[in-house]
Amino acid sequence: MSMNVPKLLIAGAVALTAGVATAQPLPVPIPLPTPPPDGTPPPTDGTPPPTDGTPTDAPPPVDQPPPPVDQPPPLGAPPPIESITEVPASEPPPPPIDLPELLLAPSGAMLPAGVIYSRSGVDTSGGLSSDMRFGLGDVAEFGVAVTDLIRGREASGLTPRRLAPFYTATFRMGLAEDRLFRHQPALALGFRKSFEYEADNHRARIAELHLAASGHVGTRTTVHLNGSFWDASVETGDEGAVLLHDQGLGRQFRVGGGVAVRAVEDADILIDYAWMPEFCFTCSAPNRTRLRPILSWGVRYDLASWAQLQSGVRVPDIGDANLLDAQIFGQLTLINRSIERVVDRQRRR
Repeated sequence: MSMNVPKLLIAGAVALTAGVATAQPLPVPIPLPTPPPDGTPPPTDGTPPPTDGTPTDAPPPVDQPPPPVDQPPPLGAPPPIESITEVPASEPPPPPIDLPELLLAPSGAMLPAGVIYSRSGVDTSGGLSSDMRFGLGDVAEFGVAVTDLIRGREASGLTPRRLAPFYTATFRMGLAEDRLFRHQPALALGFRKSFEYEADNHRARIAELHLAASGHVGTRTTVHLNGSFWDASVETGDEGAVLLHDQGLGRQFRVGGGVAVRAVEDADILIDYAWMPEFCFTCSAPNRTRLRPILSWGVRYDLASWAQLQSGVRVPDIGDANLLDAQIFGQLTLINRSIERVVDRQRRR
């Protein structure tokens, strides 16, 4: 009897456990997570997949070595090759300009379109002069000037005095060298007319019509030739005007010119021959106005592409061989090409 008690107790405990287990509901299975679109299998430990795109099986970060420090190249090693940055090409420099005058005589050259030309001078007689011109379309130019080369005397035999300031306006038109045909010289037809000068009860005016031609001989020499047709008017007190064109064509027409030689790369030697009117206020009518020759020689030095310096000697009346009245002069020429560059850009468009 005593041996069956433990067996009965064990059998009863087993039966009781089985009854409790049958009374509990069956466990519901946990659904598996939906695999990501890229086909990566979901984690098996129940952890939800990352949503920031970071892979779960990425290896841990590895410490990177520090960047190398620039070391000087070893002795004898070639220098490192530096990168070359392409520099945009600049505009080519404009060609040099042939000026509309030598030292005094007009030339056949015209100012290019948009170029502003300015010349100021002084001489040992104390005179001042200035000339400013503007190029119009490569075929014309307009300018105003003040000159100290016009002379007047009260009577024959007296020393002439300077009539200054004597203002003039100039208009020229023409053709550049080789424009129409080969070896065609540069041609310019110019007209210069003065404003009325009045002082000491005297009044005077001048006008000049000239045709000038200029041509290169070789690479260093330029020859200039011009013919001028002059007119003038002079009045004294209440007397009527005495006109030069009433004295005949022989007293009005004159020939001048000059030569320019490029002695070195930045300097020219110049010689020119020109004419200027001279008045005698109390002389008889045929002698009230005469044209006197002026011989000049000197050099022109290129200070820069926009500046030139001229200096030389001028003999006001070479016909009388009077060297006592000779003058040493200096002239500064400035050339502004800003408007010309704007005009060229518009043409290229």
